[in-house]
Amino acid sequence: MDKTWVNSKETSSPDYIEGILNFVNFTFEKSAKAGKILCPCRRCANLIWCSKEEVVDHLVEKGFLRNYNWTSHEKDSAVVNSSENRNEEEIAFNHEMRGLLQDAFAGVNMEDSIPNEVVDSFNSEREGSNQEPSMSGNDMDGFFNLLKDAGQKLYPNCEESKLAAVVHLFHLKCLNGWSNKSFTQLLEYLSSLLPEGNVLPKSYSETKKIIRSLGLSYEKIHACPNDCMLFWKDKANDDFCSECGASRWIVNTNIEEDSIDCTMKKKKPKAAKILRWFPLIPRLQWLYMSSKTASLMRWHDEERTKDGLIRHPADSLAWKHFDEKYPDFAVDPRNLRLGLASNGFNPFKSMNVTYTTWLVILIAYNLPPWLCMKQPNLILSLLIPSPKSPGNKIDIYM
Repeated sequence: MDKTWVNSKETSSPDYIEGILNFVNFTFEKSAKAGKILCPCRRCANLIWCSKEEVVDHLVEKGFLRNYNWTSHEKDSAVVNSSENRNEEEIAFNHEMRGLLQDAFAGVNMEDSIPNEVVDSFNSEREGSNQEPSMSGNDMDGFFNLLKDAGQKLYPNCEESKLAAVVHLFHLKCLNGWSNKSFTQLLEYLSSLLPEGNVLPKSYSETKKIIRSLGLSYEKIHACPNDCMLFWKDKANDDFCSECGASRWIVNTNIEEDSIDCTMKKKKPKAAKILRWFPLIPRLQWLYMSSKTASLMRWHDEERTKDGLIRHPADSLAWKHFDEKYPDFAVDPRNLRLGLASNGFNPFKSMNVTYTTWLVILIAYNLPPWLCMKQPNLILSLLIPSPKSPGNKIDIYM
């Protein structure tokens, strides 16, 4: 099959259109499943099943995927093993757990390896005297636990692994806003339905321990109830705000002042306000550790259409002015351009309650416009609990 048309920059040219039609006809004849194939456009990235008309539209509008593996459509054996009636959402959840672990633990080569070989490679790395280990002991323990879960069947003769099932269920919990209690009840019920010998976690806490090993956790930092300061770093052990004098702890007003100190010693005090901080650097590192997103982070420079029209923030005057002012930063397209947004929301989904939580979100503008504003690519940075808006004092948390 002639493939020279793939590199054409004119997606509306007759040669490109003819090449698309020949490719689509050939592919649907050889490897279509229920009238669909994995779409090789730059947006779908050979991950979403589409009809013939959708594939043609996507390839004309978005262009052909770079570094495309042609054998994935030319051979039936390379098509994902699935029933013909599986829909797009089910296929999108066909997690490649070993690829996920390789992205999470970049120091490990997972290609064609088995757990024993990985263990041997880490042992030899630990014993080496001239090189620092690429992962700490805690990271290695977490990696081996995840690797075990990725290879362990959910129940005997099941096609799904324990890790894939946990990631899938936890993803649904986050997307649909399930409470921790309802998630635990669901796990208990599913466990009772599954065959004997299943290894599905029985509670939210067990699931969280598995997910935490992937490395994207958060830290709790106590804050002044009046948004004056954070009890952090050199002030981590203070009990009162250095600006307004407010107590760091929830104080029971029914107790006499003389007995407050005694009560706090007997019972562990509760913080009046707790900031949830999601460290940014590990999340940015994940964008480049993942084989699926590393190339997309250079899209704004390498693949963006540069014809003077504004289709992406990189086409704006502000972006160009920044490049002129900081040429050393602009010379490398991998350098991150982040947008920041903040707003309050009611965590209880009840308009009768005035309590609000303020979140700070970062947007990676390096990504293509059809990806950078999608929910999975928005980076949650801060969660600020407060009965009212922090207003200008939000700078304290930045």
